[in-house]
Amino acid sequence: MNKIFSYFKKNEIINLTPVLNEYVCRKKVVTFVPLKYVDKLTFDMASVGAGKIGNYSVCSFRMKGVGTFLPGKSAKPFTGKKGKLAFEEEVRLEMECGNESLESVIDALLKSHPYEEPAYEIYDFSKRTNKHLAVRCDLKNKMTLEELIYRLNNKVVIADGFMGFKFSRILFLDNISMEDVLKSVTSIKAEIAVTIGKKQNNINII
Repeated sequence: MNKIFSYFKKNEIINLTPVLNEYVCRKKVVTFVPLKYVDKLTFDMASVGAGKIGNYSVCSFRMKGVGTFLPGKSAKPFTGKKGKLAFEEEVRLEMECGNESLESVIDALLKSHPYEEPAYEIYDFSKRTNKHLAVRCDLKNKMTLEELIYRLNNKVVIADGFMGFKFSRILFLDNISMEDVLKSVTSIKAEIAVTIGKKQNNINII
């Protein structure tokens, strides 16, 4: 947050600490495929967005097991016989993807999987990114709300607190509300929070 230096000089700040990592929602696609077909299915799913983790592609987890199925009268089983319980050595294949590529990944799975009725599961999960949503600013000297408002030089909404309050540790928020901060963390080592906006800056006493 370089904008902090438009409010404070460098010699007024003891330390700037990035805090509150961003978390993103991802999808985990799990399916069960015969051993001979797992490589083809993996690459077909990867070609449309599955298995991408940072600078790595075709990322997957595999675990061998035995699947069972009993083909019905109208079934067209890839292996086994109608009316007879079949046992097939399979691989549990797991690959992650973003929400934007989920449909394409499932299309690729259904197209490339050898079974008439592929079994698959989709899970939601979150993972932490390297992006920080806030920066904690430690000041050398305490200041009041009046002084902070003067520094911001913008329309300010005081959501909580009182004007005589003095502080030396500020949390600058980037694209995240104070309500979301309080939901995600139980303890914030700061005394006051400032959300920088295009039209106004909001101040909250923590």
